[in-house]
Amino acid sequence: MHPLRPLSLIAIAIAFTPSAFAWGPDGHRTVATLAQKLIAGSNAATQVQALLGNFSLADVAVWADCAKGVNQSTFKYEHPGTYPECKIFETAEGEAAMEDFVRRNSTNCPLKPGEEICHKQYHYTDVAIQHQTYLLGFVGTRDDDIVGAVIATTHVLKGDPAPAPFNIKDKAEALRLLVHYVGDIHQPLHVGAVYLDAQGNETIPDTGTFDPKTATRGGNSIIVKSTKQNLHATWDAIPGVLTLSHVNAAWLTSARKIPATAGSDFDWPKKWASESVAQANLAMSGLAFGPETGTHWTVVLPASYTTKMKSIKKVQLTRGGARLAQLLQDIWP
Repeated sequence: MHPLRPLSLIAIAIAFTPSAFAWGPDGHRTVATLAQKLIAGSNAATQVQALLGNFSLADVAVWADCAKGVNQSTFKYEHPGTYPECKIFETAEGEAAMEDFVRRNSTNCPLKPGEEICHKQYHYTDVAIQHQTYLLGFVGTRDDDIVGAVIATTHVLKGDPAPAPFNIKDKAEALRLLVHYVGDIHQPLHVGAVYLDAQGNETIPDTGTFDPKTATRGGNSIIVKSTKQNLHATWDAIPGVLTLSHVNAAWLTSARKIPATAGSDFDWPKKWASESVAQANLAMSGLAFGPETGTHWTVVLPASYTTKMKSIKKVQLTRGGARLAQLLQDIWP
């Protein structure tokens, strides 16, 4: 099971901020746009459009995050108009669909005290970066983590029932979720995590007795000294040159060179997650963590870190778009 993730005031703010999660809306739309262009003219494109109706893949890429705007106690969508990317879903029908999804995926999974409700846990896993691979059973992994979420939505799109504990209504809902989750699994800090002791030293949670206090929540509990922004949000943000308006022929050519993942498509998410753990390890390399203060640590980023992030983000966004296209074409040859 996943370690405890106590919700500090900052964590609560993040939990109710749809755009604070993997890649933010811009990154998710880039992944979706790459995929949509890569499948153009295929049977997969026809099947996708039949399920999306008047929406594009880029439109629905943020739906799973917008659903986080549903109050987990009343199951009512709150604060319409707050997030521009969610506006297209803020109709009576659209809000009802998000509310229904959250209601079905609120307490359907095993929850420990202090953990987020189930559908929010579908977006990530927290594998210690020292492993450089994903293996179910490591601290931070769960049957219903991001790997399980991609597998579950793939099952539904292939006509199978969703494996427990996921509750996915139909193929249209599964597609909206899949587009987002494939983006999530390629954001390094949504898969790999650094665990720190009170002095800011890296620890391995799978060695000895695991102390939940060492969990940094995918970098959400690490504050960048120079910006006062948490490290996770720093990785969510993408520069303007990586937004969907910059998806051009050259970028598509690079995406087409991403080799198809070997084996069954139900095994692909584990391999993608392992790759993201290795990227998270690279992302944490060279960082200087300070001691814990309250429920947070601080970090000093190297001078060249922005360039390093941009390079990793470009690679991971490209892989995300290519893998989403490959998976859609595997589902609908």
